[in-house]
Amino acid sequence: MAVLVLTLAALTGLGSAIPTIETHVDTTESDWRSKITNIVVLVEENRSFDTFAGGLTYNSTIDGLLHHNYCNALNASDPNEAADICAGPLAADVANDDPNHSISGVNMQLFSTYHPDEAAVAAAAAWEYETMHGFVTEQSVTYDTFNRTRAAEVINYYTPEHIPVFNSIAENFVLFDRWFASVPGPTNPNRAYITSGTSYGHGKNDDAFDVYGLPQKSIFQTLSEANISWINYQNSTTGPGLGFNPDAAFYQWTAESGTNVTNIKALPQFYEDAAAGTLPQFTYINPECCSYQSFHPPSPINLGETFIKGIYEAIRNSPQWNTTLFILTFDEHGGFGDHVPPPVNIPAGDNLTYVETAQDGQNITFAFDRLGIRVPTVLISPWVGKGLVENKGQNFGGEYSHTSILNFLSELWGIEKLTPRVEWSSTFEHLFLDTIRSDDDSPSVLPDPVAW
Repeated sequence: MAVLVLTLAALTGLGSAIPTIETHVDTTESDWRSKITNIVVLVEENRSFDTFAGGLTYNSTIDGLLHHNYCNALNASDPNEAADICAGPLAADVANDDPNHSISGVNMQLFSTYHPDEAAVAAAAAWEYETMHGFVTEQSVTYDTFNRTRAAEVINYYTPEHIPVFNSIAENFVLFDRWFASVPGPTNPNRAYITSGTSYGHGKNDDAFDVYGLPQKSIFQTLSEANISWINYQNSTTGPGLGFNPDAAFYQWTAESGTNVTNIKALPQFYEDAAAGTLPQFTYINPECCSYQSFHPPSPINLGETFIKGIYEAIRNSPQWNTTLFILTFDEHGGFGDHVPPPVNIPAGDNLTYVETAQDGQNITFAFDRLGIRVPTVLISPWVGKGLVENKGQNFGGEYSHTSILNFLSELWGIEKLTPRVEWSSTFEHLFLDTIRSDDDSPSVLPDPVAW
């Protein structure tokens, strides 16, 4: 059986500041590699753990908001102002005000300033500097409004009744409540870390992501070189003002190799392949972004739930279900609130830095040595336990983050670990069961989404 381990580092919080890379020790008695032959990764958009999953009730160990009185001040930079705007189960189906989630904006959310003392932060434990009290302030500045009710929307959260699809998935499989985005910033740098272990110094959604502009080696190239099949299924609407490229299209190699033609497929093909039992060894899914199925504001939550319900049910009812691990995660927090400080002083993907002008007109420099904010993540398979909540992993030097997926794939298929960040990240093969769950122990149909 899978065993949840709470390490000393988790109890003290000191593990987040330790950069040492430890070799992962596989504690599974049986050969877990023979159980999983197909991986499906779906990366949704822009929800923090607390906002999306912090109100779940099925397991009392979830580190969400039910046991925390989480409050922000309207002006967090004023030490004399009370933190009296508090999170409640009032999150909206449609978030009309898309929160700022640039790297400088996230600085304000974490540190209550755009310009933290990075050297001091790196030398300390995360919680000594990351107060997590600046979300309401940044929302007020971004939208030039100090309406307390409107600004509070950024820290409110959902209940199980709001998100019945995700709630059902979580309570039937393994939910991570300490899984962090790779970058405390926007979509494409995080998606680059998910698929290559670095953003190559990119800290915003710039033009390089639209023109096969990234030169680093990706998971897609790595799999091709190892003769491991993959497809990036995408429902993107690309072009000026229309959305984002599928993630495989970030990379120069994808265009040069011709896999942009052979291995990037429209989403309807995914449903056909799942039904036929012909999904590749590695499936990577891009949702539409950003108006109706990705959860990115102003996407309605119920439509995002409809999308993940369809993906889950296609996998669950596929002939490949018994050999599949489905990883559902979100690229980054999207500017929404969370109470857990992200780890600091961690290995970057490379030695490149990023410079950005903050809203106060001054530049900030970021070295990719801090993780982003927690995001909801679930492992879905008949080979994982039911209703488990995983906190800190068994790699004493690392943490769960998006590059944990790349490190896991390296352990699964013996492929290279692309960057120091990948090697540092915790993996999760210890969560596999010795015996597969019975077929009637995993729902074949999820609840219907709700609108409110």
